Amino acid sequence: MIADLADRLREHGWRNLLRHPVVKNTLLLYLAQFSSYVFPLLTLPFLSRVLQPEKFGLVAFAQSFIWYFITLTDYGFALTATRKIAASRDNVDEVSRIFSAVMGAKLVLLGASFVLMQVVVLAVPKLRSEHVLFTVTFLNVVGNVLFPYWFFQGMQRLEQVALRDFLSKLSSTILVFLIIRSSSDYIWAAGIQSAGALIAGVIGLTQVRKVMHLKWTWPAASAMWSELVSGWPVFLSMAAMTLTSSTNIFILGLWATATDVGYYTSAYRVVVMLRMMVSPIVGALYPHMSALGSDGRDRAVHFVRHTGVLLTVPFAVISLTLLATAPWTVKLLFGSRYLPVIPLLQILALSPFLLALSHNYSTYYMLALGYDRQWSRIVLWSAVLNMLILFSLLWTIPPTYAVAITTLAVDIYSVAAAYLFYRRNEAAG
Repeated sequence: MIADLADRLREHGWRNLLRHPVVKNTLLLYLAQFSSYVFPLLTLPFLSRVLQPEKFGLVAFAQSFIWYFITLTDYGFALTATRKIAASRDNVDEVSRIFSAVMGAKLVLLGASFVLMQVVVLAVPKLRSEHVLFTVTFLNVVGNVLFPYWFFQGMQRLEQVALRDFLSKLSSTILVFLIIRSSSDYIWAAGIQSAGALIAGVIGLTQVRKVMHLKWTWPAASAMWSELVSGWPVFLSMAAMTLTSSTNIFILGLWATATDVGYYTSAYRVVVMLRMMVSPIVGALYPHMSALGSDGRDRAVHFVRHTGVLLTVPFAVISLTLLATAPWTVKLLFGSRYLPVIPLLQILALSPFLLALSHNYSTYYMLALGYDRQWSRIVLWSAVLNMLILFSLLWTIPPTYAVAITTLAVDIYSVAAAYLFYRRNEAAG
């Protein structure tokens, strides 16, 4: 891929280079991530101050709970369906079949998720008192189901993703500043963010026919079941990954106070915004790496060994900068009431670099070359390790520190396990 880009640059200059699909998709996704970074950066200080740590933490607690259902409805299709679409994107009939089957399966999962969410919330007293909050936050799941990111990624038409993210983040940001005035508006704060995701999902769905004139029909049960079966290993991995992120916040909310959740979430959201900067590279490169892997492993391995490592260097700089500037960052974003966030942010500071390094050996190598089950095994062990470390620490140190240290430890394990698999596999080959 890099040689291809270099040849284009020598022959035709920068204008032709920018037309290369990988470069174009990377830039478009960075545009989308720019809006995903800037708009939350504007609202995060505002919401943390207006809602106060308790209500800010309560909204974060609800969002972490709802993330279970986002994971369930995603079902790993972002990887399995993307790979199928990328391999068949010139065949309208095959893409139509895949699209219909995946969307049908996601809608069935959406209905099941809503029923399950209502049962759990009404059954648990601590959740039942905030039934409206959880129901409003569930609109995030609906919007996520409606927006077929996996389709646009497989078709390498990610300009639709950029448009969707920009419009949804812009509308949500404007409404937050117009409507939220006190901590009593916390349900409105959750609702505005959820409505932005819902609107984005509707917009994304309407853009599908502009990319390809699909023949969408309600799929047979066997077609939906086939997609669920093929996506099962990846779903298990995605579910395990949720256990190492949203579950930690959810457990923190059950174990500690809403204020503690507010402190930890403040640090975690700063880190997440930086981790989001990894996503455009991964989103643009994964379909390309999958194509390289299907043609032969040599070029894919060469990329991982050389270019992939170089792509992690900027994130190492970002992580070290965050570590050094954490006190200033917290005071600037959250104010003096959030000083307990500083050490938590320092513990989590290496997360963006570790994520970028992990993708080099997991996504670009293991998933692109078809080692889905081996990758799933690493993620499942990460979830087990997460629970073991977390519950060991919760009894011995403050809960916010326990969650932060657990998150860092699991990130380190994920990188080490993927790297060791790559080294063993290539040494054996």
